[in-house]
Amino acid sequence: MLAGQSNKMIGEKSLQRLRELIQIIAEANTEDFFELAKLAGLNPTEDFSTANLSGLDLRSAQLEGANLINTNLAQACLVNANLSDAKLISANLMAANLICAQMDNANLIGADLTGANLVSAKLWSANMTGAILSGATLNHADLRRAILTDARLDGASLRATTLSHTDLRRASLTQADLSGASFYGANLSNADLRWTDLSDASLAGATLEKTRLGGNQGLSRDAVLDLKRRGAIFER
Repeated sequence: MLAGQSNKMIGEKSLQRLRELIQIIAEANTEDFFELAKLAGLNPTEDFSTANLSGLDLRSAQLEGANLINTNLAQACLVNANLSDAKLISANLMAANLICAQMDNANLIGADLTGANLVSAKLWSANMTGAILSGATLNHADLRRAILTDARLDGASLRATTLSHTDLRRASLTQADLSGASFYGANLSNADLRWTDLSDASLAGATLEKTRLGGNQGLSRDAVLDLKRRGAIFER
């Protein structure tokens, strides 16, 4: 009996607290997501793992080191957001706007960035192992020393993207636009680059052991011979 009464009291207190929070938010003179979160006693860098934040305007948000594991950020606006060192493991970032976002050292293992806009984003040393970036736009992005092992970038646009010393082992980049991209020192072993546009791309110093090529634009006959000598496999 006492246990039942205790549970009832806890339930009533929780309901009362929920009503108070709703009243505070309703009376708040702001539409800023983070201000509302703070009013509700939430910490944006700690309390939004697994939350549904899809479609929210989070531009210029300061989320450095934030725990956003399994968070739904699909179609969210994160322009100029600071996500350095953030934990975005398995996060849903489909069609998210990440133009000029700061994502150095971010953990994006298994994240879904299908169709995301990452133009001029900073992803130095970001861990994107197994991430899905099919159809994403990464023009002029900086992915130096990023880890993209087993990542899927099919149909992605990486024009003039910096990929120096990036780990792209077993990554799939079929039909991607790699024109003007820099792969200096990158590891492309066993990566699939068939039907990509390599016009003006630099593969100097890149590891190309068993890299799959074929149907590419922008490769001269001499370039093809050089890539074959370095271990690339051309398929018809």
